[in-house]
Amino acid sequence: MKTFDARAEIGHYASGLESAVGSAEMGRLCEDMRLWIPDPDALFASKRVLDLGAGTGRNGAVIAAGFGPRSVVSLELVFQRLRAAGEWQQKLPAFTPVCGDAFRLPFGSACFDYVVANSVLHHLPDLDRATAEIGRVLRPGGWYIGREPNFNNPVVRTVVFRLRGQHLTPNEYPLRAQQIVRSFEKAGCRCEMHYFSRRLSWLRNRILSVAISVRAQRLG
Repeated sequence: MKTFDARAEIGHYASGLESAVGSAEMGRLCEDMRLWIPDPDALFASKRVLDLGAGTGRNGAVIAAGFGPRSVVSLELVFQRLRAAGEWQQKLPAFTPVCGDAFRLPFGSACFDYVVANSVLHHLPDLDRATAEIGRVLRPGGWYIGREPNFNNPVVRTVVFRLRGQHLTPNEYPLRAQQIVRSFEKAGCRCEMHYFSRRLSWLRNRILSVAISVRAQRLG
């Protein structure tokens, strides 16, 4: 498997101008989050949360504004993207954007109750390095919760890597659910896959569903 090319990733995003999530969009993002995070109101209350691969910090801002966490750190590699989160840093005392590397997280061990990530893992070749860092910063019993495309679905693979190929970042690859489970297990986590589809709420099939809620709990 190829290794992560940080320079190419930064170059892909650095020239674009991105804006912070607006107040009107908060409600829609909050409902979207409920598709892949179970009961976020209860889950994040008074907890320490890391928003990994945060982009413009949208998910971190939503969690900080709507779910009462103790703190939320939104970590993003590309500084040009993260600048858009500065607007929400002024408004939300619990919200902190940080520029950093998912393979070398700039945090102490066992300092987060939850790590969340929206469609991030399939941007990270060298997955075992990333999951080892996630496991390290989670407290024992803490959870990683992320959304990923279900690349076991052949239609999803076609749409992402053929029809949408010109929009891919340099590091994206078709990460299968089985690879995710194995990688988190190596990192000392118990990993569950919950299959879902945004428009077909009844469809929870490991092949036909278009998305996965990945839930990995640090053991020991």
